Amino acid sequence: MRNTWYVAQRELGAIFVQPIAYIFTIVLIGITGLIFSGQIAAIAFTPGAPVSLTNVLGLFTFLFIFAGPAITMRLLSEEQRSGTMELLMTLPLRDGEVVVGKFLAAFIFYLAAVGLTLIFPIILLNFGNPDIGPMITGYLGVLLWGAAILAIGLLASALTDNQMVAFILALGLNLLLYLAFIPAEFFGDNPTIALIFQELGAQQHLGSFFRGILVAKDIVYFVMITAVFLFAATRVMESRRWRG
Repeated sequence: MRNTWYVAQRELGAIFVQPIAYIFTIVLIGITGLIFSGQIAAIAFTPGAPVSLTNVLGLFTFLFIFAGPAITMRLLSEEQRSGTMELLMTLPLRDGEVVVGKFLAAFIFYLAAVGLTLIFPIILLNFGNPDIGPMITGYLGVLLWGAAILAIGLLASALTDNQMVAFILALGLNLLLYLAFIPAEFFGDNPTIALIFQELGAQQHLGSFFRGILVAKDIVYFVMITAVFLFAATRVMESRRWRG
C-alpha cells in the first residue's frame, strides 16, 4: 500500500501541473454550469418547475467521455516515451502497484473536479425542496462512471507510447461503452441478444442512479469494468517487463 501511495503522490504532482487536464476540466465544469444556470432560470420564472440534477449529471458523465482520456493519456505512455518506465521498473514496485497508484492519482483529480459541482446541489437546496435521494445516488453513479473511464484510459495509455494514440483509443472505447445499447434496437426479434447489448451499455446503468434507484447489478457493472481494465493494464505492464 505504501508503494501504491508513493506512485499516486508522484503522479498527482504531475497531473496538477498539466495544462490540458485543467483545460478539459474547466470546459467540463463550464458547460455543465451553463446548463445548470438555465435550469435555475426556469425554476425562477416557472414556479413549480421540477428541481433535479439529472440533466446536469447526465451531461457531466457524457462530457467526461472526452475529458477522461485527456487526464489518463500520459499516465503510462509518457513514461514509455521518455524512458522513465525502465527506471520505474527498476524500483521495488510491483506492476499492480504502479497501475493502481496511477489510477488513484487520476481518480483524486477527478474527485476534485466532481467536488466543484457540489455547488449545484447546494444552490438547488436553497432554491427549492429537491429530492435528496436521487442527488446522492446520482453522484455515486458519477463516481463509479469516472472510475471506469479512468481505468479504460489507463489501459489505453499502457498500450502505446504516443499520447494522442492513447487519447483516441480511450475515447473510442469510452464511446463503445456508452453507446453499446444502440445495437439492441436491431435485435428486436431476439430479446436475449437485445438484452445483452442493453446491459453492456453504460447509459442504462447510469440511468438507475440518476433516478435515485440503487441496484446491485449497476454497481457491480461499473466495479467490474474498472477492475477488468486495471487488471488488463497490469498485464500489459508485466508483458513489457518480460520483453525488456
